[in-house]
Amino acid sequence: MIDYLNLEDVAVQRGEKSDLLARKLVANGSYLYLWFDNNRIHKAMMLFPGVSKKEMDYEFDQGTYPLTQGSREALIKILNRGENTTEGLEILIESDDGFKGLVTYQVRLTEEDKNVCVVVNPDDVAKLPPLPKSIEGASVQRGGPSAKNNFQISEEKFQKNKKSNPELHKIFWRAFVHLRDKDEFPVEPQYKQVWETVYNELRAEDLLRDKGTIPRKRKHDPHDHIEVIDPVYVPAPKLQWIISGSDSRISDQGTYSLSSLPPLLSKLKKNPPKI
Repeated sequence: MIDYLNLEDVAVQRGEKSDLLARKLVANGSYLYLWFDNNRIHKAMMLFPGVSKKEMDYEFDQGTYPLTQGSREALIKILNRGENTTEGLEILIESDDGFKGLVTYQVRLTEEDKNVCVVVNPDDVAKLPPLPKSIEGASVQRGGPSAKNNFQISEEKFQKNKKSNPELHKIFWRAFVHLRDKDEFPVEPQYKQVWETVYNELRAEDLLRDKGTIPRKRKHDPHDHIEVIDPVYVPAPKLQWIISGSDSRISDQGTYSLSSLPPLLSKLKKNPPKI
């Protein structure tokens, strides 16, 4: 029997955010799991993807169940927003139907359960590449003045070692050109409109996934570099980008803030990139 690890505990131990840890695991081909530890029957909706739109009520017992691919992506974005909701996520349940033996069902959680937590396989965690030394020795503390000081030090290190992704230049330039060439833009589009255009593309993609529809290839971000992006109306909007290697593992990652976009667009207007 596998002794699963709490995702949040592993993230704290490694000194990184839980959503980034989850992203690394998924990029490595690992599953994320939900652990239902309270002793009662859980309600869900059984799905029949690729067969019909039929749905039916389903009940299952406590245990550990893997999330579907789409729900793994959805959970990472939920964690990035600092939330812990589980309603609407879909899991895979293996059960004996009495005829064909073990059958895997795909079910959607239809109610919130505060006793559910995200867990991971310890073998999957062991396969992750080692953290950089600057992160490996970091500690995470909750509350107290020392926690604030540690954050300030980490922020300073982050600024000194901030990474860049040239592909972001092309993404924002595509969005800028798209807006500039539209008839309803008599004046040059502003940087917030450019950012919101990229955000809307990813938001539309999320909505299609929620409906069980496979989204089309992104127009502005065709190589799927942007993992998460904030809308312009939240405080200090930023995006999170990743670069996948040839083996589907994350080869690089970083963040980019809305405040950095105006000087970037000014630079791109003078020297447009080839897109």
